[in-house]
Amino acid sequence: MIKTIIFALTFSFAIEAMAQKEQVLQELSTADIELIEKGQFIQKTKDVPGSAWPEITQYGLVEATPLESMGIFSALDYQKEYVPNVIKSKPVKHISAVEVLTEYEMHVPFPFSNALYTHGAVVHKYDEDYELTWYKVESTSTEEVKGSAYFLPYKNSTLFRYRSYIKPKSKLGSLIKKIMLRDVQKSIESIRTHIEQLKKENSPLLAKYSEFIKGALHGEFVYKNVIEKK
Repeated sequence: MIKTIIFALTFSFAIEAMAQKEQVLQELSTADIELIEKGQFIQKTKDVPGSAWPEITQYGLVEATPLESMGIFSALDYQKEYVPNVIKSKPVKHISAVEVLTEYEMHVPFPFSNALYTHGAVVHKYDEDYELTWYKVESTSTEEVKGSAYFLPYKNSTLFRYRSYIKPKSKLGSLIKKIMLRDVQKSIESIRTHIEQLKKENSPLLAKYSEFIKGALHGEFVYKNVIEKK
């Protein structure tokens, strides 16, 4: 009986993982894939009723493995070193081994004040693909935040899908929509460049944060020392 249940759960999980991969590929047209394979990013938007900003989805290839890409993207204490305009990124609480709260500060151009916010992030592993999902805990600048970064093996590289929805508090949000879309594009391009540079340099950071992902998935509280450090 127990073996039957385990088999059923394993089979169900495999089907879910396959469906996740197929969904991502079905979101892309043949023309999209051709551009992505040439190194370009594809940006798609979907309007959200009652919000000044749309849901944004970016697709592109990363010349690194899914685990390496996921590791650097979700290096919560390191993001301030390579994500444009992020001044602070400090993990502050483990909800579980795979779910961590992180405090951020982001530089925002005048006349707006810097954005201060706390997000929760959750690590997921399906098959050979990985995903980070995040949500708002508190924020000085947004009413709602949710997003995900999905890393799927694709030929000899990684297909990267970034999806984010942010509802700004400011009534001026609609006036800077184009700037926001441009900044998201630049940020994703910058993240890819950084991951690929670390790969090219064979940086020990790739191994460090890949181990963080594997450790978290095995129940290790990988940011415990960072959180306890004053």
